[in-house]
Amino acid sequence: MSEKRTAEDIRTEIAAERQRLDADLDALQTELRSLVPLVAAGLAVVTLVTFRKGTISGLRMIKRLV
Repeated sequence: MSEKRTAEDIRTEIAAERQRLDADLDALQTELRSLVPLVAAGLAVVTLVTFRKGTISGLRMIKRLV
């Protein structure tokens, strides 16, 4: 036969599930924070390469014009 659950049992289950979800969210946020320096370094490299490429192209164009 099926077991009757009270409202308090359901509330307890929901509270336990919420705690597990909070722990998972905290772990996920920690992982994302650890990726921030890597993403920043990647953006810096892309900016540097783009700037250098633009500078070299500009110098070549000036050389052709002169």
